[in-house]
Amino acid sequence: MNEDRLEKRYQRERQARKTAEKLLEQKSLELFQRNQELQSLKDSLEKQVLERTSEAEKAKTEAHSANQAKSQFLANMSHEMRTPLTAIIGFSEVILQHRPNQKETEEYLTTIISSGRHLSTLLGEILDISKIENQQLEVEYLRFNLPNLLQDIEKIYQLNCQQEQLEFSLILESNIPEWLVTDPRRLKQVMHNLLSNAIKFTKTGTINLRIQFDFQISELQVAVVDTGEGIAPDKQALIFESFSQADASVTRNYGGTGLGLFITKNLVELMGGQIKVESSVGQGSKFVVTICCQDYAGSCDSIVSQRRVGTQPLDIPSLTGRILLVEDTEVNQQLVTFNLVQTGAKVDLAVNGQEALQKVLNEHYDLVLMDIQMPIMDGKEAMRSLQQLGINTPIYALTANVMAADIQEYAALGFTGTLGKPLELGHLYQVLSTHLFNHTKHKGEVVSNTDLTLPSAEIAALFYTELANQYKELTEGIQYRKYARLLQITHIIKGSAGSFGHDDLAELAAQALLLFRQNQDERALKVCIKLTQKIVEILNEN
Repeated sequence: MNEDRLEKRYQRERQARKTAEKLLEQKSLELFQRNQELQSLKDSLEKQVLERTSEAEKAKTEAHSANQAKSQFLANMSHEMRTPLTAIIGFSEVILQHRPNQKETEEYLTTIISSGRHLSTLLGEILDISKIENQQLEVEYLRFNLPNLLQDIEKIYQLNCQQEQLEFSLILESNIPEWLVTDPRRLKQVMHNLLSNAIKFTKTGTINLRIQFDFQISELQVAVVDTGEGIAPDKQALIFESFSQADASVTRNYGGTGLGLFITKNLVELMGGQIKVESSVGQGSKFVVTICCQDYAGSCDSIVSQRRVGTQPLDIPSLTGRILLVEDTEVNQQLVTFNLVQTGAKVDLAVNGQEALQKVLNEHYDLVLMDIQMPIMDGKEAMRSLQQLGINTPIYALTANVMAADIQEYAALGFTGTLGKPLELGHLYQVLSTHLFNHTKHKGEVVSNTDLTLPSAEIAALFYTELANQYKELTEGIQYRKYARLLQITHIIKGSAGSFGHDDLAELAAQALLLFRQNQDERALKVCIKLTQKIVEILNEN
């Protein structure tokens, strides 16, 4: 009995010892694992501390560099601003106190104006930098005449390069659109920055502005090539940073704020493009900008716009045939009819699509010129009806809406082609000669675009009378927010103003029309206000 108790006691103690050993082993393992975790956490913390310390040191170094760069920028800016201010104040005091002769006064005033413009450029750069840093820099997409813009740039830099004894060339490396939709002001700013830089760093040789356009992807490429001192490879990325130039000697030798290329890069990227530089020290530089454009219209191989006065004279073809002109605006009726009858063709009129349908069904015509926006029945609806009736007469859309998407739509509807407003007479005569019987041209009879686009005092008087009426309707439309009517009026002005030599008015109307079509009514209203101001100027002159 005692042995059994002893055995049981022994077994209990043995079991208790095993349990205790197992528990001890488990706790030892847990303690080891915890120690391992603590060691790992310690290592991680030490690593994080080292990384944070390194980052803090790096941030401190970068902040110090940034402060130095901005301090240097402010010093440069102070110098850049004080220099023209000194000239403005100094020469103004000379004129006021010493009353120099006329020639000297003109020289001093020229210096004052030049210095003032330089100050204006500096302030513009500062404002752009502020907008970039606050992400408030915006682009305004407008429709504008690209050849006219390039011609303006060419005139400026031919003179600027001539003053520096440099050769300047503007080279079209492909056909370009006549009309483009992007931000014309910012595009000019990009060209000005790149060309001004090229002049600054080129002592002798040439500066070329090379332009090409990819019609497949609607991309404009602008390249500025100079024979200047070039940029070292390790400095090329630095020139696009804010408050920076390739090195400190640039500021000492050439001046400037170091903002131009930084602003240019931001503008180009904001317009959906990119900027690249290719350069070798002593061999010049090539800056290439590509910009994605929203739309385009037309094609030309010269920067001399067909809208400008004084273009090459055109021969009037001698034709036989009947034309139906479908147009609801009286001034356009008279203007287009005048240009058509010069060829010998006979012209009938219809004031809307419904009337055009009746005339085409009852009469034979060799050609129909169809306006798009008309009351009762517009040109597109009339074209659909004519297609359904099986009419195969050549029909051309005659419209101010000539963007690429518009032209594609007209072609899909069945129009034979598109003629833009205001009339491009070379294109018009080609169309007429294709579809009408063409005799020999009038011997010795040559007429310039100017003569044709301003055909008679009576038509011109009608244009200005209509323009006065359109001014009243624009004013009322702006006051009462009549967007649909404003769209109609801007469409009419866009189609007629250029034919009477008022390209600026036509371009403003085109800008407003584009904004209305993009449902940007408030921005369009602002352009309409500018349009009314321009109309007042024109009416006062006439």
